[in-house]
Amino acid sequence: MKALISAEIFKLRTVRTGWVLLGTVVAITMLSVAAAVSGLADASQDLESAEGVKAVLHVAGSGALFVLMLGITITAGEYRHRTAVDTFLTTPKRSQVLVAKLISALSTGVVYGLVATSVAVVTAVIAYQVKGLSLPLGGAIFWQILIGAVVYAALFGGLGASIGSLIRNQMVAIIVTIAVMIIAEPMVIVLAPSVGRWFPAAMGRALVSDPGGNYMSSPVAGLMLFIYVGAIMIIAAIIERRRDA
Repeated sequence: MKALISAEIFKLRTVRTGWVLLGTVVAITMLSVAAAVSGLADASQDLESAEGVKAVLHVAGSGALFVLMLGITITAGEYRHRTAVDTFLTTPKRSQVLVAKLISALSTGVVYGLVATSVAVVTAVIAYQVKGLSLPLGGAIFWQILIGAVVYAALFGGLGASIGSLIRNQMVAIIVTIAVMIIAEPMVIVLAPSVGRWFPAAMGRALVSDPGGNYMSSPVAGLMLFIYVGAIMIIAAIIERRRDA
């Protein structure tokens, strides 16, 4: 198993897609934080308060959707590039391959999350200084959001890997995911908030303490996302036994 995980991580390090998506996450995080500080300062919100910090730093999770796309690529990409046959011939027990891919996706999500939170904090410190303010570092809400953002990215990486294992066509998996999270979920949240809060993206926003909605608590959101990841991967593993590579 250790060799399988190492092989998957090596693939990610040597494929351009992962680096492009990481660069995208960094750029989006920088722009989101800078825009949040500027907009909230112009609106005369107290940026040095706990609510101000929450309003600024929760956008550290803005790039999670790209981490999810990477997770889909990790699994469904095998079928797109027609390397799945070789992979399964090397390791006939397909469940081990799926678990290795899931672990590599979760680990990569942690790395992306750490990079994104670091960029968010540095950008926020600079943006605060430009406005003549000081970002309150070390407060409870500060660490809660940053830890939540890392968990958000990790679980979305795992969610992508699970979805890609279930829907083996990479483009279909990406289109379905985007349709659900960008189109369907916002509509459900508006029409039925009590239902919408159970969708993955809403749980992600709960993890970063997004002040813009009535989301569940961070621990519950993290637990539910973890259950989603595990449940989808288990279903994918069961189906994988009965279909061709």
